[in-house]
Amino acid sequence: MGLHWADEDAAYIRSRSTRYAGALDIEPAWTVEVMADARLVELSPYPTSRVGATGFIGYSPSADKVIVVIVYRDLDGDLHGMNAWPASGRDLATYLKEGDDGEEA
Repeated sequence: MGLHWADEDAAYIRSRSTRYAGALDIEPAWTVEVMADARLVELSPYPTSRVGATGFIGYSPSADKVIVVIVYRDLDGDLHGMNAWPASGRDLATYLKEGDDGEEA
């Protein structure tokens, strides 16, 4: 599954620590690894999205973290990154549950 990042969106996730104290800056390459995770969880729409965006939760080996990736699908079906952050709380629990029992949340 391909994932494209516009320059400004990639800069946004790379600079999370400038907006949130102690936050992890996310590399777009990590989100590509997330999309290749065999245990990838898709939430469509993502529960807190105001625009109906899709969320993917998966593991990035380079980051050694489970990451949430928020995307939109264009008219051609291509995915475009909007935001990303380390999974925690409900997102992390959803990912771990998916891996444990093989059922989608």
